[in-house]
Amino acid sequence: MDLFWNKEKKKDDIKYKRGFTYLTVFLVIYLLLLTVIAPKRHNLSVGDIATVDIKAPIDTVDEIATKQKEEEAMAKAREDKQYIVKSEVKAQAIENVNKLFNKIVSENSSNKEEKDKIAEIKKIEEFNLTDDEYKILVELKEKTSEIQHLVVNVLETVYKEEIEENKYEDLLEAKSIADSQLSNSNIDRDLEDVLKNICHIQINPNKFVDNAKMEEAVKEAQKSVPKEIIKKNQIIVKEGEPVTERQIEILKELGLLNNGTTKSYLFSFISLGILVALVLFIQYRYISKEKPEVFNDTKMIILISSINLIIILISMGLNVISPYLIPLVCSAMLMTILIDYKISLVVNLLNIIFIAIIVGFNPSVVVLSILSVVLGSTGLKKVQQRNDIIYSTIYITGILALFSFTLGMISSNNIKEILIQTGYTAIGILLSGILAVGLLPFFESIFDVVTNIKLLELSNPNQPLMKKLLMEAPGTYHHSMMVANLAEAAAEAVGGNPVVARVGAYYHDIGKTKRPYFFGENQMGKENPHDKITPNLSTLIILSHTKDGLEMAREHKIPKVIQDMIEQHHGTTLVKYFYYKLKNSSDKPEEIKEEDFRYPGPIPSFKESGILMLSDSVEAAVRSINEPTKGKIEEMVNNIINDKLNSRQLVNCDLTLKDIETIRKTFLKTLDGIYHHRIEYPTEKKVK
Repeated sequence: MDLFWNKEKKKDDIKYKRGFTYLTVFLVIYLLLLTVIAPKRHNLSVGDIATVDIKAPIDTVDEIATKQKEEEAMAKAREDKQYIVKSEVKAQAIENVNKLFNKIVSENSSNKEEKDKIAEIKKIEEFNLTDDEYKILVELKEKTSEIQHLVVNVLETVYKEEIEENKYEDLLEAKSIADSQLSNSNIDRDLEDVLKNICHIQINPNKFVDNAKMEEAVKEAQKSVPKEIIKKNQIIVKEGEPVTERQIEILKELGLLNNGTTKSYLFSFISLGILVALVLFIQYRYISKEKPEVFNDTKMIILISSINLIIILISMGLNVISPYLIPLVCSAMLMTILIDYKISLVVNLLNIIFIAIIVGFNPSVVVLSILSVVLGSTGLKKVQQRNDIIYSTIYITGILALFSFTLGMISSNNIKEILIQTGYTAIGILLSGILAVGLLPFFESIFDVVTNIKLLELSNPNQPLMKKLLMEAPGTYHHSMMVANLAEAAAEAVGGNPVVARVGAYYHDIGKTKRPYFFGENQMGKENPHDKITPNLSTLIILSHTKDGLEMAREHKIPKVIQDMIEQHHGTTLVKYFYYKLKNSSDKPEEIKEEDFRYPGPIPSFKESGILMLSDSVEAAVRSINEPTKGKIEEMVNNIINDKLNSRQLVNCDLTLKDIETIRKTFLKTLDGIYHHRIEYPTEKKVK
């Protein structure tokens, strides 16, 4: 119960610390960026004399001037009306006429009274004729179809012309054409008048203003108007001159009038707070999902936050000189080396949002920043030494300088300005490398971070433990070097960290320095001390070297990852030699407990530790082969790997069966290079 309570309390402490860190970083970044977006404001009104030149803090659109030009362009577009001729107007008119005459024919075929026929025909709502007019149409009898055809032809002729909506002249002209045709058709005058009335009713405008096209044209005209831009540092109001109403409007647009806290600025402050909180949230969220071990380590969160704050502060300082000096590559390099390149990539890409605010959303700087982060994060994925930072810096400097130059050439023809911009970019990247080299030891020390660089420093033969191993246990030292070669090659092949694998191999047997002569590789033909002691005692001595090594590593402050490899490289394997020796010589072999002859463990818990176990066992086993051949070596490697698999020593170390097969092939390739067949050199025969 107490253990559970302690775990929960520890989790809560981590949450509180992480929350406090988040809040602190949020407030610091928010306040820093607030100084950027809040320009100096002035108390001015129309007619006041300006005491200083007032310049635009950023590039901005002159909304008033732009809107005025847009309205002019839109008004002109509306004057050029767009029309559409609707053929369905004619079709509807002809359909109505046919409907009328078809009804007349239908009614005439019936035996109804004339007044009943007229009543039925009047139900056609498209026409509003008098009873006398309907009577004339009913009395046509067999001529109905002929008259119908005549009216349809008249409408066909009329609608060949366009009759514009709301244009009375067009409508009169169309009716005149109809009247003229009917007058020339040699029909009775009364019938002619009726037909004219029918045609007049069905003559309607067929040409209409196309509002959709016109609105589209208006919108296009609006879009085609270029924005009136007020450039950054452009003088709005000159010192000593009276302020005009127009200047007051521009100052209002730019938020440079001190009329209390305007809504626009209040919204800007709130928006900035939301933006900063959101960016930090996304960063923390990504880390929690992709690297929970980093997220749960308060020290690592503080490290990431510290790098973020330092870079933002440096960026704000250097932006005063030139935005191209901003050393964003530095933070990308530091996070890649100290933590992880994926975290570095995501966190620093999100940090570009803050940088964009600092540089006034300068597109060239933003593009260069994105490229800086990508190159800085990916260029040091496999850093081996501190010089790699310098080499990477030079490489990135060349690329970004060239990129900056080409961007400048695309956007400007001012060669002098482009060259200055390119120079600042190159200086900024070089400064990033210098800062990274200078800050790296500081962060390593303060936050106790184990980097590949630090690990490689541990591989120096002059390190105390390495020197001790070489001087006191030379056989073990040589064995460790051979194991390191195998482990490094295997780790490289399966995507592990080859540096961790190599350094872990160097230190895995340092515990043997306490009793070096009890281990076969250090006996050099001398008597075997195990011959004088019991198998039980021999086993205790053999088993103790992992514990002794762990104590020595802790004493010399060797990184935790190497300590784990020292402790885990034998897992819970059986010391078979002494176990079977005692069992075979014992009168009661059933009383011999296997547990007493096993390493205490734990078994390997990560990839490099599992690789070290296999490398250690393989190297020792292959070295014991008399007259090693390719076949013998392969058989021994296969046996060692199968034994580790069967004894479940590799179940916790994230090595897949595919990885193990790759490791096997890598071992064989490496060992083949070590134990290749050598020809026997002839000696000169002595002449008697």
